[in-house]
Order: sequence, then structure tokens, then C-alpha cells
Amino acid sequence: MKNKQPKNRQPYFLLLTLLSAMLFLLNGCSSTLLVENWSDKNYSGPPMKKILIIGVINNEKHRRSFENEFTSLLTTDKRTGIASHTLLPDLKKSGNKEKVLATVKEVGADAVMIVTSHGVVDQQRVTAPSVDYVPNAGMGYSSGMYGYYNTSHSVIFSPGHTVTDTILRVDIKLFSVATEKVIWSGKTESLNPKSAKKLIAEFERLVVRDMRKGGFIE
Repeated sequence: MKNKQPKNRQPYFLLLTLLSAMLFLLNGCSSTLLVENWSDKNYSGPPMKKILIIGVINNEKHRRSFENEFTSLLTTDKRTGIASHTLLPDLKKSGNKEKVLATVKEVGADAVMIVTSHGVVDQQRVTAPSVDYVPNAGMGYSSGMYGYYNTSHSVIFSPGHTVTDTILRVDIKLFSVATEKVIWSGKTESLNPKSAKKLIAEFERLVVRDMRKGGFIE
């Protein structure tokens, strides 16, 4: 006796396609958002070529790390980033205007980027109850069209619960040395940041792209 072959596997493969698409979208979502940004619409100067990066962060170790990451981010064949800790090791003693301007002149910077980290804050949220349908190993073809879904999937109920999110807030301001005025500024929020490498990659996607779009850098 020949095994009875299913007539139509379309529902099963359609479900797998939808699940794959959902996973792709979820994995592609960024955990960092540019929540505010402003740019000087009247700016008509050339793109900045040499940018001094000053990290306003209480922890000196974190400041050096942050500045180094931003330096790598901004340095290309068309522009150069300079970490200020290599020239101004202690901002509490040497972070006044005169010292900064002297450093700017020394390195020939045409822009100063000030990156202010407000640290991390924990924020709680309550997730809603959910019902998930997990495909079983069997295909459930013998159950007919109306019983197919119930026999081929298990139902898993997840009650709502409290989740604590970690949020990192960062302010970024780009100053023109020629005018000493802000030409671009933005605020970012990063949800549950996993690594500095991923965070900087998201800054490049959001912050650098927006600066380039405005003509402030190349």
C-alpha cells in the first residue's frame, strides 16, 4: 500500500517563510535611535577635515575608550579624528577654553566634537501576555483542512512580566572652529547596548550619515 502523500504543503511553507521574515526584521532592528538632531541650515563652509573629539565622561578610562572609538569612526581617507585625551589628559585641569583653543591650534583642527555621556539608567516595563504557536515535528495532514493547524502546532502561553532595560543616553555636538558655533547636534538613546563595537557601528549609521548628509563632513 502506497503512503498517502499530502496534496498541498503550501500552508506549512508559507508559515516558515513568514517566520523567517519576522526573524530577519527583528535581528535587523537597531538598538540605538537618534531621538533629536539639529543642524545649521545656513552653514556654507567646506566639510570638516580634522576633528578634535572631546569626551565629557566622569570615568577617565571610559573617556579614553569612547574617544578612541569615535576617532576610529571619524577617521577616513577624507577626514581625521583626534582623541583629545592624547593632548588633554585631565579635562578637569586643562578643559578650559584657553587650553582647548591652544590644542585646536596645535593640531590644526577645523572642528571640535563634544560627546557627552549621561551614563546608563535602568527603566522597567511590563510585557503583555502572549500566545506562541510552535510547529510540531509531524505535519498533521491526516487531520484535514480544519484540524491541520491545531495538530501541527503546540500552543505556549507566556504570562506578562517585568523587564528591566538599560538605556544609555549620549549628546553629540559638532563645533566649527572658525565661528566657535554649533553646526550639528544630536541626542541618541541606546537600548540594552551589548558592546562598544556595535554601539559605534550604530553611531556611524545614524550620526555620521546625518552629518555627511548635511555637508558637515565627507
